[in-house]
Amino acid sequence: MAVIITIANEKGGVGKTTTAVNLAAGLSLFLADQPGINNRILLIDMDPQGHALLATAFGEHDAPPQQSLSALLVESPPPSIQRLLRTSVHHPNLYVVPSNRAAMVDASRVLPTLMANESRLNQVLRQVRNQFAFIIIDTPPNTGDLLVNALVAADHIIIPVEPSYLGVSGLRELQNTIEQVRLHFNPDINILGYLPTICEEQRIEVREILEQLEQRYPHQLLGPIHKASDLAYAHSSHMDIFTYKPPRQRQPGQLASSSRATKEYGDLVETVIQRTLT
Repeated sequence: MAVIITIANEKGGVGKTTTAVNLAAGLSLFLADQPGINNRILLIDMDPQGHALLATAFGEHDAPPQQSLSALLVESPPPSIQRLLRTSVHHPNLYVVPSNRAAMVDASRVLPTLMANESRLNQVLRQVRNQFAFIIIDTPPNTGDLLVNALVAADHIIIPVEPSYLGVSGLRELQNTIEQVRLHFNPDINILGYLPTICEEQRIEVREILEQLEQRYPHQLLGPIHKASDLAYAHSSHMDIFTYKPPRQRQPGQLASSSRATKEYGDLVETVIQRTLT
């Protein structure tokens, strides 16, 4: 039964998509030698922009509305998600559902008018949950039914946090949204951790905020992801960081290379596995 992890923050530009892409790719590599469904990962991109799909399945990321994620959310009954699955470009055990930007924008407008509008993604994922080890969900940078669907479906949430005063102050709105979802739809939803992203360690403000986060979330603060040109270049090349900066000879389960970003996201992958599978 898949562990479902939603990457969420109602603020844009905090590394949600980068985290979703590299967590999904890292899990695919780390679990590649596991038997059967234990090595299969599914990435769902609930952001209409579809940037996570651009980095994982470029060329396979787009589809007509009736064959895309939007159809799974708004059609009654929805089509079979099994028929829509596509393999990612870089990892044979990483799967995606293609999207359609205009149709996803329309879906965000239509969802509030539909029955069971908050749990449609959850209903769809039930069809394939026993076919994957992990399902990773990227989310849009705003409150709305697309984000709520991603939270209702989740077992765990990872919250990327930009270490700035605005970034930290914006957490309260997301926490309120999570509490409403926990109260009305998903009482077992768990915050797996707060992930400091785009960290610039030379800035005094960043160090101060990391200390505050450590005090506020002592058992939930994850290892920081530092600002790195490798991450930007990887995404613009339609790759995850592990594909963009691989080691010279990759051993089974090895994620880190000479790039600091591969080590930091590799550490995140190992933490996720420790906290969800052990």
